[in-house]
Amino acid sequence: MLRLHSEHRLNQKGFTLIELLIVVFLIGMMFLFALPKVSSIFRLSLDSCSREMASVIREAYNAAMVTGRVHRVVWDLKERKYWVESGGTSLLLDTEESLEKANQRLRRKIKKEGEEESESLPPGHLPFTLNRLVTRSKISLPRGVEFEDILTQKSEDPITTGTAYTHFFPHGLVEQTLIHLKDDSKNQQTLLIWPVLGRTRVEKRYLTLQEAYAED
Repeated sequence: MLRLHSEHRLNQKGFTLIELLIVVFLIGMMFLFALPKVSSIFRLSLDSCSREMASVIREAYNAAMVTGRVHRVVWDLKERKYWVESGGTSLLLDTEESLEKANQRLRRKIKKEGEEESESLPPGHLPFTLNRLVTRSKISLPRGVEFEDILTQKSEDPITTGTAYTHFFPHGLVEQTLIHLKDDSKNQQTLLIWPVLGRTRVEKRYLTLQEAYAED
């Protein structure tokens, strides 16, 4: 009697193990079928991000043409954000050195003419500030989407960290830029900003600089 009872308990343990394996199998199947759906969600986020980014780029181009001032899109790779800034009317891009020289010329002129000193820059050399008419605030990339790298006409190598810029000039020219995006599911997209007309083309793959120039 005791032996039969022990065998019954062993059988119960055996069935419990089988049931556990079945549960693990079912959970695995659920994950298997859920993965494509998760990937599709990330793909939708990447697509919507590219469309919104292309719209902002177009608005920056239009703003430069209408106002006659240089505009630029700031790409913050570390913080995963971007926004539009507007500057002066000068077609030459100011550096810290050129701004300092402009300030020195202004101070010499003020001193010579006996006027009160002012810290304002001469026309055309205004510093870049956030353009709230185009982007009211800094735009964050959707969750799971980030910058892979950015290539501009000024950069010899892909920019993978820090800040990059795309400039829009009042006479219609744009700094050609390649923006590479990726998501957590390893989907990739490229936004190619053309140097004229401010057009943006979206490719659902990583487009190299050589490919971009070949298709230009």
